[in-house]
Amino acid sequence: MNIAMIHFRVGATDGVSLEMDKWKDSLEKLGHHVIYIAAEENNAKAHVIKEMSIYGEKHKTFFHNCYESLDDYERDVDLMHDIDHHADLIKTKLIQIIKNERIDLIIPNNVSSLGLNLAVGKAISDVIDETKVKVIYHHHDFYWERERYGHPTTPKVNEMLERYFPNTKHEATHCVINEIAKKEIKDRKNIDAIVIPNVFDFSQDLWKVDTYNKDLRERFNIKQNDIVFLQATRIEDRKAIELAIDTIEIFNRKLSSYVGMTLYNGKVITNDSKVYLILSGLNELKADKFKKLEEKINKASYDIKLINDIVESKRNEDITQKKYALWDIYTMCDFVTYPSILEGWGNQFIEAVFAKKPLLIYEYPVYLTDIKALGFDVVSLGDTHKVNDDQMVYVDHEIIEQAEIQISEILFDSTRYKDLTEKNFEIAKDKLSFKELRNILKNIISNKQIG
Repeated sequence: MNIAMIHFRVGATDGVSLEMDKWKDSLEKLGHHVIYIAAEENNAKAHVIKEMSIYGEKHKTFFHNCYESLDDYERDVDLMHDIDHHADLIKTKLIQIIKNERIDLIIPNNVSSLGLNLAVGKAISDVIDETKVKVIYHHHDFYWERERYGHPTTPKVNEMLERYFPNTKHEATHCVINEIAKKEIKDRKNIDAIVIPNVFDFSQDLWKVDTYNKDLRERFNIKQNDIVFLQATRIEDRKAIELAIDTIEIFNRKLSSYVGMTLYNGKVITNDSKVYLILSGLNELKADKFKKLEEKINKASYDIKLINDIVESKRNEDITQKKYALWDIYTMCDFVTYPSILEGWGNQFIEAVFAKKPLLIYEYPVYLTDIKALGFDVVSLGDTHKVNDDQMVYVDHEIIEQAEIQISEILFDSTRYKDLTEKNFEIAKDKLSFKELRNILKNIISNKQIG
């Protein structure tokens, strides 16, 4: 079967792009031919339709007038007409690719559920109507889950969201990534969806320091007996990176009391040892919110480094512009922070487990419904948070203090560190592997749920 996977971007380090790569690998191992269709390609080959971009000026105009303020159009019907015209441009190019590549099945990823780009969602629906191509929708996030889509400037935007995100009139298989989404799409759209959790390739070689990435710590003047925390997510509101900053602040203030103690890896803390937090993800915060986060970063008593400019989904071995794969960054850290308050599932969670690194987490809703019962051993910031006047997330100080104690106990106990990370690895290998994904996809196709 010839399959086209559709998303705004490919080859990036966001969760949807990473999960698409896993599906592509699994489908190809099942004997299918898979291509990507996207607005941008980043270190991955794709059929590019620039009109699908979520970074271009046209999209920015649409988004602003749909969800923020109707400033550029005299009437909402003019806005809708413009979106319809743009959707037609995208539709025409999609149909051409489908014909040229003899596509049997399309798999839209988030473009027909999030509401980020109304023109793309409409174009996908129109393509299905006109070509009768088979479809598996892979919904990672829904518009009703995000505040930014909650107050459209006109009822006509609501009408489009209801009609196209997703279009319930098509015969299609709908896949979601957690039990909460399964219940919501049933309640709101009367769709019976299949839950496919985020998975990982546990058959690959373990991530290790090698000749390519061994210079990472040195590149940032980080010594071997320094302690590195890693926040591998994108920088955005729901990632609540401020919780990681607050917790590590307590750890750093206690660092002098740890002098002379031996870390899990045999390195000894000295008076010269320092603490670092590495932020490897793309910044997607609005300017005013990022400014507030920057202020918090600058007030920290330890060094916080933003290194997204050297991180891609894959290595770039061009010596003049050396880029590291996201997995390379895990090899330089001692502990992973993952304090998100909202996730569709959690790619960085499972990456940290595969990397055999301990985790600091906030127990976000999907963690509670889909992950916690699997039995992972983590340091928890609880499942209750508040937001201050600067729109920064915080939890009670006592919880932060307890988390810091647990972090230090793990870091300074080699047996505890090894046992915890091995236990987590084995749980994920059993429950969240590529093998599990291949079995689910094989069943969807062989059971003729897509024709």
